[in-house]
Amino acid sequence: MVKTTNALAVASIDGLATVECGIASIVHWFFEEFEGIAATSAGLRDNDWSLYALAPRIDERSSDFSPAVHRIVSDACGRHGGSFRWFDVEDTSSLKTVWSLDKPERWETMCAGLAAEVKRLCTEHARVTLVVHGVMLTALREYLSEEDNLQIVFVAHSLGRVFDDKASNNRSMFEDRGFAAMQKFPQDRVAYIGSYFRSILLDRYDLSPDKLVPMINAIPESSFRFPNVDQEEAHRYLASRGIPLDKRLYFSWGRCTGQKGFDALIPAFRTFLKTTPDAHLVLLMPQEVSPQDYIDLLDRELSSIPEESVTVIREFDPLIPYFLLQHPALFAAIFASRFEGAPLTVLETLRFGRSDLKILWNDIPPMAQFLNGVENAIVMKSLSEEHINDALREAENSPRLERQNQGGSYLDNISEGLAEALNWWTEPSLA
Repeated sequence: MVKTTNALAVASIDGLATVECGIASIVHWFFEEFEGIAATSAGLRDNDWSLYALAPRIDERSSDFSPAVHRIVSDACGRHGGSFRWFDVEDTSSLKTVWSLDKPERWETMCAGLAAEVKRLCTEHARVTLVVHGVMLTALREYLSEEDNLQIVFVAHSLGRVFDDKASNNRSMFEDRGFAAMQKFPQDRVAYIGSYFRSILLDRYDLSPDKLVPMINAIPESSFRFPNVDQEEAHRYLASRGIPLDKRLYFSWGRCTGQKGFDALIPAFRTFLKTTPDAHLVLLMPQEVSPQDYIDLLDRELSSIPEESVTVIREFDPLIPYFLLQHPALFAAIFASRFEGAPLTVLETLRFGRSDLKILWNDIPPMAQFLNGVENAIVMKSLSEEHINDALREAENSPRLERQNQGGSYLDNISEGLAEALNWWTEPSLA
């Protein structure tokens, strides 16, 4: 068979048929925005290609499976001559078992399963560009050492030299292996999601500037997750989730892990309630893939806060941030993360939050790259109880200022990075 077309494929641990973490948002937005991306990226405008999605197999009976996302992704691939394809993993029963964050040997199995599908694509197309999302897939190039008609663009959403968690050692080991293997292929690239990660990749991973491409995190203009509804409908939805909209609300959200700092925020808020009893904390902390010991820790901390002063939502619900950030009952958004890359929660707030909303943030570089100098943004000097309470009191006592909502264009940011990577399709010197 004559191979006449290129292939653009996306492989991801989340966002192709599931929606659990920030990676999922970036990935399914790619397919929602793809018509615009295809129209503005020179490599896609000027070449013959097909679009594919490669996802770790998950039991479609699992509550983690998202028919809506699977349909969006599959339809986009079908419109552009490609298809949605599963690759094999060891345990398909849930996203937690698919990821197996505590079992790096399963990361190897995941890489091997994905590599088998990629090899198939490489026999079907003259050149294949594969955009890869997810730490478990970092070492993929080791499994594809013979495929010189393949370009891997690994999007670094997390980095082991920054993320100080239980998976950091495994993450760093896989990064070192994967990046070393990618160095042997001039066409391979590592994509950075913000200026902070670019500096880390250059300074602490010794990658050269020409090995990097930008795919800067941003929020798209539209998504099925951002429905156009009136304030009354949004109010009813939030109330149906048990959020008391007659109270003064403080909101923090993100995956339920130590990274997000809920264990520091909850006891500090308990102290804050002694002087501000009308305050109410809303926590959206999805636990589908969370470590049980961390869930237990938070439950112990929450048990000492009056039930009428806290609302805890334990499963992913993208409508809650979208609706609540615009609701007049919300006084402040709180970001207590210990480490980040380019946090979508912050970008959501800058995009959708009311212009007078207070924003409290832990003083770390990934937050500073977006929040330094922003009106109503109040720095927590550390995650000590004292410093969190200092910021909470400052928010209460400082005037509300008007902020212009901001955040880059998702379409423009992704198109720019993709166009740089796809030079490989038209420049033989890069092959």
